[in-house]
Amino acid sequence: MQGGDVYQFARLMLSRMELTHEERGITVISGPWGIGKTTAIDTFAKQHEYECAVVKVEPGPTKRGATCGGVMQRVVEALRRMNDRPTGTQLSNSTWTLRQMIYNLLSDICDVDICRSEFAEGSRSVWPMFTFIFDEAQYLSKEAIDLLRFWNDQDRTSTPFPVGLIFVGNNEFAMAESLGGESVLSGAVRSRLLFELPLSYAHLSDTDLTLFAQSRGILDTGAIREFVTYFSQPRVKRDLRTAERLLKLCRRHAQDGQITQSIVREILVGA
Repeated sequence: MQGGDVYQFARLMLSRMELTHEERGITVISGPWGIGKTTAIDTFAKQHEYECAVVKVEPGPTKRGATCGGVMQRVVEALRRMNDRPTGTQLSNSTWTLRQMIYNLLSDICDVDICRSEFAEGSRSVWPMFTFIFDEAQYLSKEAIDLLRFWNDQDRTSTPFPVGLIFVGNNEFAMAESLGGESVLSGAVRSRLLFELPLSYAHLSDTDLTLFAQSRGILDTGAIREFVTYFSQPRVKRDLRTAERLLKLCRRHAQDGQITQSIVREILVGA
């Protein structure tokens, strides 16, 4: 998003993220490439700079997905960045050591020096608010997700207080199966979900496309209408990455001039 634009589908994602954050819940958001999931994540993270850590999940060494240790290492790196501590240094493979590092880093960020049992005896309202967002969550293993869910548990969390968890992945994420034939989202995880939000290109409305075009410098009414009409065709996916690429071509063709309807039509005919 540019210039503070918040599209309708992004507002839907952001509202679910906000409620998950406030309730210290667990939410799964899935959808295809180019629909703006990462953009929504970035917007939420800026709004909650010291209450949210975004963890970019990397593919694991096997088809089973990123391991528990690998995910915890990425969490440590994310928390170090928030704490202005050195990143890139070699991390232990010991889950116990990583757990202690996460506990201490999170305690420093949230300025807490209270043992977990004291939090458990109080009401949820006294807990600090902190949420982990796992981007590219389709790369998580079932074991890693099952480990992370305990961080949200009031009685069994290994973090200094229960945290919110938001998993964001592609449109196969929620239904993806492990080698054992089970969904990567176990029944224990699904039973704890506050929201499960499956998105599709259909969520991108004409209004969204209009705002997107305007934010990229298209002001001519006819040009915007031509642009929106193109993405209304059944064969064309409402993919923001494709839209961005086509608008760059329009700007290049217009050079320093106005992007007109005829320019947009000429570019889209050959797309």
